[in-house]
Amino acid sequence: MGSMTAATPQTRKSHNPLIYVENQFDIGLRLIGQVLIMFWQTMGYILRGQFDLHEAFRQGYMIGVKSFFVVGITALFTGLAMSLQISRELVTFGADTAIGGVVSLALIREIGPITAGVIVAGRVGSSIAAELTTMMVTEQIDALKVMRVDPVKFLVAPRYAAALIVIPALSTYAMFAGLGAGILIAKTAANVSPDTFLDSVKQTILDRDFAVHYLKSIINATIIILFSCAIGLNTRGGAEDVGIATTRAIVWTMISIFIFNYIITALTYAPR
Repeated sequence: MGSMTAATPQTRKSHNPLIYVENQFDIGLRLIGQVLIMFWQTMGYILRGQFDLHEAFRQGYMIGVKSFFVVGITALFTGLAMSLQISRELVTFGADTAIGGVVSLALIREIGPITAGVIVAGRVGSSIAAELTTMMVTEQIDALKVMRVDPVKFLVAPRYAAALIVIPALSTYAMFAGLGAGILIAKTAANVSPDTFLDSVKQTILDRDFAVHYLKSIINATIIILFSCAIGLNTRGGAEDVGIATTRAIVWTMISIFIFNYIITALTYAPR
């Protein structure tokens, strides 16, 4: 794959907004191409089982277990705030028995995958980009190539294999944390019992809602790992470029997560 310099001298010196937009568009096109090539190569290694399983378990711990606390806290307070707002509005219209259905639908289709995706992108995606960029700057990647070790097989495949398991698990965890917050708020703010809340959930949620949840989670895992690895493995320069690559990884992964979240929501919407 071709190298992607973090920023050219002309880009850094120019204050022309048109030139800036043109540069970003060019970077984006090259990045998307690199991600597609890397996805094809990585899936080949994973489907053939040609990756380090021990490293995949280690990456699962780094991505999943170490994100457990921050994802839980974020999902809990997001669920509390959303449930409080929804509860008050529905009580105003006399639809307090529908609180469970509305809250759970938002959590399963939107809040769960988005919360886990954004948190992991900020915590893990930036770390991966910084680590791989440092390896590029210090010529460790070149050393792997000299030893005829494919960096995609050695560095990307174990991370992606782990992320395909732990990021959907984190999304499910975020969904249940938010649901617990919804039950609490419904009881304290709207005097809706947990049984009434859960009955509303059962009447509203369909199997396709869970399918959308896990589809978004898998796409988020793909975006976070492959964008971060592509940026890390295609950035050359010095110490300054490590920071630039880290920032770029966070920006591109988060933007892509929100874009694909909307696309999937639009494509999978169907009247109930």
